[in-house]
Amino acid sequence: MYTYAGNIHIHSSYSDGSGNIDEIAASAAAAGLRYIIVTDHETLAGLPEEGIRHGVVVIVGVELNRESNHYLVLDVDRLPEGNEENPQEMIDRVRKSGALGFIAHPFEKGSPYIARGKSYHWTRLPEGGFTGLEIWNYTSYWRGRVTSIPKTIYWFLFNRKAAVDRPPQEGLALWDDYTNRGMRVTAIGSSDAHAARVRVAMIPVEIFPYYFLFRQINTYLCFKEKMSREFSEAKRQIYAALREGRCYVSYDRLYPGKGFSFTAFCGKSGEAAAIMGEEISWREDLCLAVRSPARRSEIRLIKNGCLVCRGDGPELSCRVAAPGVYRAEVYYRPYAGKARPWIYANPIYIRS
Repeated sequence: MYTYAGNIHIHSSYSDGSGNIDEIAASAAAAGLRYIIVTDHETLAGLPEEGIRHGVVVIVGVELNRESNHYLVLDVDRLPEGNEENPQEMIDRVRKSGALGFIAHPFEKGSPYIARGKSYHWTRLPEGGFTGLEIWNYTSYWRGRVTSIPKTIYWFLFNRKAAVDRPPQEGLALWDDYTNRGMRVTAIGSSDAHAARVRVAMIPVEIFPYYFLFRQINTYLCFKEKMSREFSEAKRQIYAALREGRCYVSYDRLYPGKGFSFTAFCGKSGEAAAIMGEEISWREDLCLAVRSPARRSEIRLIKNGCLVCRGDGPELSCRVAAPGVYRAEVYYRPYAGKARPWIYANPIYIRS
């Protein structure tokens, strides 16, 4: 299996970001990413600039809606219409067109110190029809944590890891709720990068540059073959992995997520049966295996939203006692301090 780190949900100067697409791609290359997905607000103006830039596969999608119910739409060549009043109608229409759609920051919380508390959360969560949802959005989560000016200054200047401590619990619960209802839902992590430039006491400041955000929360895609060097084929591979859920979310600022794996295998033969995002039938000798890139790890196996197995160290293997939706979480344990949420893998769907 081949894994490729990338960043999703990025804004360029075509909407409210500060950088052009080539500059963003250069920042992604410097951060070691292999793909990025630019999703400007209600425009596909960057579409002609898709391609491989600085060794990075650059894909352009769009973020629909303005005030609430933000929706990321990928794999389109014409701008679809949003619908803030009836987002389910928008979702159904996007799905019918064959495009991918992701719920963006569904439970965003505002801050009294930013835009007078404005937030861009979902007011009407959909019943279905979408590809997936953001479970961890760096910029959105940071916004909701700005509840004290002194604490925010300390976090911003000295300890940014402290602010982004875990994905919103409501988002994880929503993900589990959808999958427990029989839906296949791809979880992604994103930056919501803007690299906004402001003046603080007449001093120009860039809030979270692209390079900085590209080393925070990333989505790793899992391929069974190497990523193509030809753009159109690489784009197809990326969309296929996202559509099927062959990916995992990693907070790379704690530790790089490259090298993680989550697989199902047959206990007697040791034969690989499935990777994350895939669906298989249950059998008595079926086992699940999780491998972490870091030795100082706490691995948790979640079935239908509930913890069923945990262990310390870089590997965990567990027999599958019954069908269900199984996903993996990894917590990184620094030399001092408690283990921190780090990697969230999409489920392996084990059916009866």
